[in-house]
Amino acid sequence: MTDTKPKLQENPRSALESYITALQSESKITRKEALLNINKEIFDNPDIENCDLTIVFPEIYAYVLKSFSDASEACRNVSAMIISNFIDHLPLNDYYLTYIMPVIVRRIGCPEIIEESEEIRLVLIELVHKIIEKYKTTHLLSSFINDFTSILSKTSADPFPKVKLEACECIILVTKVLQRDFHFQSESYVKPVLSNFCHQHFRVRVAAIKAIGAIVLAGNVKCFELSITPMAEKLFDENTQVRLQVTLEVGNWMLNYRDRYSFWHRMIPLLLTSLSDLMADIRETAIRLWDDIGLQFMDENEEDLKKRTDFLKDVPSHYPDVKRPNLGCRYLVQTNIGKIVPAIGREMEGWHADARLRSSQLLCWLILCAEEGSTQHANTIVRTLHRGASDEDPRVALEIKRASELFGYFIPPATWWPLLEAEVDSWGALLVIANIIKGSQPELIKEKVLKELTKELADPDRCRVRKPKYQTNLLHVAEALIDLCKEECLPVAEELFIINFTVYAMPVDDNLQFMAISNLDKLRHVENCGRSLTSLYEKHIRRVLADITSDALTWTLLSPDRCLFECVLMHSGSAMGGQLHLIAPLLKECLATPKVDPEVKLKIFTTLSTVLLKRQTNFCKCDTDKLEAFLKIVIEDVIMPNLVWSAGRISEAIRTAAVACLCSALQESPQNNDILNVETGGDGDKNEKEVNLFPTKESLEPFIDKMVPLLVGLADDNSTLTRQHTLRAICYLSNLAKKRSCFTAEVLHKIYFVVVKRLDDSSDKVRSYAVQTLCTLFMNRPDPYDTVVYGPHVDALYSAMLIHLDDTEESFRKEVLDALLKLCDVDPKLILKKVQANIHLFRNKAAYERLSSHAEKLVKE
Repeated sequence: MTDTKPKLQENPRSALESYITALQSESKITRKEALLNINKEIFDNPDIENCDLTIVFPEIYAYVLKSFSDASEACRNVSAMIISNFIDHLPLNDYYLTYIMPVIVRRIGCPEIIEESEEIRLVLIELVHKIIEKYKTTHLLSSFINDFTSILSKTSADPFPKVKLEACECIILVTKVLQRDFHFQSESYVKPVLSNFCHQHFRVRVAAIKAIGAIVLAGNVKCFELSITPMAEKLFDENTQVRLQVTLEVGNWMLNYRDRYSFWHRMIPLLLTSLSDLMADIRETAIRLWDDIGLQFMDENEEDLKKRTDFLKDVPSHYPDVKRPNLGCRYLVQTNIGKIVPAIGREMEGWHADARLRSSQLLCWLILCAEEGSTQHANTIVRTLHRGASDEDPRVALEIKRASELFGYFIPPATWWPLLEAEVDSWGALLVIANIIKGSQPELIKEKVLKELTKELADPDRCRVRKPKYQTNLLHVAEALIDLCKEECLPVAEELFIINFTVYAMPVDDNLQFMAISNLDKLRHVENCGRSLTSLYEKHIRRVLADITSDALTWTLLSPDRCLFECVLMHSGSAMGGQLHLIAPLLKECLATPKVDPEVKLKIFTTLSTVLLKRQTNFCKCDTDKLEAFLKIVIEDVIMPNLVWSAGRISEAIRTAAVACLCSALQESPQNNDILNVETGGDGDKNEKEVNLFPTKESLEPFIDKMVPLLVGLADDNSTLTRQHTLRAICYLSNLAKKRSCFTAEVLHKIYFVVVKRLDDSSDKVRSYAVQTLCTLFMNRPDPYDTVVYGPHVDALYSAMLIHLDDTEESFRKEVLDALLKLCDVDPKLILKKVQANIHLFRNKAAYERLSSHAEKLVKE
């Protein structure tokens, strides 16, 4: 047998002839075996290790490369393997590539895909990768730049993900090996690679971003312009690795891209956006890159920044609680913020919530880095903040709050206040103002903004707006001013009180009311008004009452003036005592005027009842003369006109409320008196002064003659509740008149007869009240009470009550019996006579016997 080693080296064609012939076979198995034998003969035969392959290649390449187009996938695979082995073993010479590259181009570099097999396309692109890797240290690849462009631009958009990955690796390698030549072909690579940015596999997206990063660095300006927007979009990618790669590539551009000085305004937003990423490793990477970029910029512009560097201050005393960016970073942002902020403003108008969020986060970083350099762009920044503040996404609003606070640190009020002054009718502007104030310096705020802002917000057209968001941010502004300026707020304390008290009086919900009362408490502390809000009210409540100027005829339950008036009555406590001259006319206007909204009347009457019941607190600091004048107006001009009967259910309800209010006025010892007596005043001291609304006979007597006829009429009112309150009022009146020595027999006889009628009332409660009232009336009878002169009245009383001892209701019978036992002492002889004369007519023998026995004892005494 002939020795193959020298034969292959001496005559390669003869040594491989049989295999070459087999390649012409119609059997794909035969062709595959031939190719495998060729590979084995050339590369796997240990006997021909020193064979010169430069001699073998010219004899065999045509047949092997022809097999790249073989119908059999296996044959194409083996032929590619043979060429790959040749690349590994042949010396560096572009002669071989002139034959190999065109064939590869025809297979995977044409507009139409010739190679249908994904695996073979992968093998071929790997072969290209091997060629580039081997020849990267030479200049032999320059002449093949068009071939590489055709292949890589096509394979980078290949449907097979692994082919895409390999193509991107090849592109990165080409940009390094053929920098000068690649520059002219770079645009051809951009669009195919960008098409992978939306691929479902994150590894493909990462590889494409790496490739774009390399293309831009080695390519022309057009490549950057085509790539920057898609790169920005990838910052919203859900995969962490993708966002991290974008950060790395943009950072690399800002450090190494030769035209970077022309595109700072395009690259800075991308890197600063990464500073707010959700993932810590991305944020840390972005911070490191941003710091390096700033330091490099300082080195590159040392002369221009020399003055700034020489006078570089430490961190200012008034600075947010974050690390200050270096001078290079600050200068970069200061010189480019004017180009970036308008774009952010447009982005804030978009429909994509995540884009608005990233834009607001970017704005925070821009303001932090620009510092005072953002002053000349304050108008644009303020508009952007205003737009973002009203965003429906709470995440955006939170970032706008942070940006506004940072804005306040660096921009003086003289700059931002004129821009926002006209916008205070918007709740979004109030949100921005509140947070700007938090970051501002108090000495700058107090100069002008403090007075002008509080004056604007205390305007009734603003502080009385009943909208949740507006009220919330109104309170936030007031809170920010109080927290920042503290004692410096004293000149505008009244305006701050008006703002907070107004919201407190007409809150949309309980949380806002709590916020308002909290602000009022802070204001009390600033004004050093003692330990309760009452002392604060004493200072400022007059202004609230003076501002209630609208006609009561226009009031509804939701009218601001009505809400404020009610709040003053309910919560001002002893501060009310000094303002009775303002309260009385308001009460008269809204309760004595017939055409006022009935719901308003009922609400005010209920509030007035509460005020009168809490007399120990409300009137403890009031002068007796002023209280007497106030009470005269309340009873004569407010309550009594509403006790007069008129037709209709509305009038009926108002009469009920009015007579209930009268009960509160006449009740000498309210049920909550014990609690009220221990309440503290403005300075925390106990109110030991006892308040009597009718302290003397002279103060009560003028009202009795006017009240009695009205009460007599009300006792027969259609409303059960009105009748109940009327009987209560009669009881309170008789008790009070007895103590003041002005309860005459004439008054008694006017009243008792209508009460007797109520014993037959349809309501059990009214009947019960009637028994109690009769008992109270005659127990308070004047002393002496001549039973001879007034005998018929006593007789009528006993006769009516005795009948009811036989009532069907056992509980009522017991009440009547108890009342008669108490009233026996009026005229015991008369009642004994009537009982004994009629005892045989009644069923309730036990009650009559008990009553008779009790009367006999009284007679004997």
